[in-house]
Amino acid sequence: MKRRSLNKLRREIDALRRSPQKARALENVAKRLGRKRVKRGKEPTWESQEFAELYPLAVPHHGGRDLAPGTKNSILDQLEDDLLAWEARLTKEEEQDELLKLENENDSGSGENNGTV
Repeated sequence: MKRRSLNKLRREIDALRRSPQKARALENVAKRLGRKRVKRGKEPTWESQEFAELYPLAVPHHGGRDLAPGTKNSILDQLEDDLLAWEARLTKEEEQDELLKLENENDSGSGENNGTV
């Protein structure tokens, strides 16, 4: 996942909060965040394939009707936890890349003066 995709998903989740939603719309976001549907419990359940520490997410289907506002907001809260986990991972990866870049610059800079006295 890239930072740009993550920002787009954040805007989409914010938009989903402002209007009634069906289960399918929330499941699409869950899928894009790396969750996969599993056979577990009564309701369709989605588990994160990337982050084992995230709780499974149940998205109830009630005959194609809009989800109750409390249910919708609870699901969106859990999806925001997914966003936070992705942001933390991306930040860590970006920091590691920056450190490697600095180490490579330091290694190449110190090797130029070895032959002169």
